[in-house]
Amino acid sequence: MGLWSWKTQHNSHAQRKFIELIFDRTGKYANWDPPSEIQIGSYGRIDKDTGNLTVEGNIYSDNFKQFLIEAGINPESDEHHAKDCPDESEFKTWSKNVKCIDMNADAQAGVPGIAAASIKGSWEVKKGTTGAVLLMNNPRMRHITPDVLGKLASIKLLQSMHLVTKVFYCPAFSLYLSDTSGEKISMALLASAPVVEPVGSLEAKASFKWWSNTQTGLARHGCKKEHVFTPLYELLHVRQPRNRRSSPSPERTGEQLWTVPPVPWAPLGEDGTEVPIYINVSYQHLTGQLCSRSLFAQDGTDSSEPEEE
Repeated sequence: MGLWSWKTQHNSHAQRKFIELIFDRTGKYANWDPPSEIQIGSYGRIDKDTGNLTVEGNIYSDNFKQFLIEAGINPESDEHHAKDCPDESEFKTWSKNVKCIDMNADAQAGVPGIAAASIKGSWEVKKGTTGAVLLMNNPRMRHITPDVLGKLASIKLLQSMHLVTKVFYCPAFSLYLSDTSGEKISMALLASAPVVEPVGSLEAKASFKWWSNTQTGLARHGCKKEHVFTPLYELLHVRQPRNRRSSPSPERTGEQLWTVPPVPWAPLGEDGTEVPIYINVSYQHLTGQLCSRSLFAQDGTDSSEPEEE
């Protein structure tokens, strides 16, 4: 029986492990199910058991208009609408226990079109550890502007939520989560023969398909003509003031009023299960009894809110 499964129910170890590995590298949250769109402006919390974003609302909904008005944003204007950045050619990221290596040209010589693949690579996972790789072809980032984030930070409802502030859209993605066998893998996005479009189309478009030689772990790929997949997104949380600060904090504006929330579970072992971590705050009572306090609550969550630095 393999180390991982695709389930997304309670104790979904593979999903949370992949999310954690990508988060540690990018500071952003991976979407375990990229065909399910993560919408910009959504707010909610990360489910501790699955790693999914539990959405409780969206700043672009009709129900949120009054909050926008109170924050000084005209909901009938487009000032708060998300902006699209220019498309990039590719996006590649991999976790700390993964090393990018040269593709073996001889071994891949029998793969038609791999030499001209639009995105490709080979990676080696350190034996005894778990690794993750995420690839996006032609990604486009949609984001909420810093000025708007500055105004949204004043909305009390959002101060207890996580807000989706950036979303990466792409027409093709590939994700991979290894086991601990130290596998070497290769992946590539190959172009096939042009597809003849319906009568009236000015040009034919090539279709694409993913190729990989993965034998263990979990791998998932997707290809479409449009930017319909959302494999990666950014969550931000309004900074909480630190009341015990002896001197006032510097003036912050815009995006500086927000911070990246950590994943809501204790660090995970190579099998994806939580590894309890304790920081002992030890002191001697008058009776000589030694006491300590755990950093994490019994359910594994950090009991402290993100604080202003």
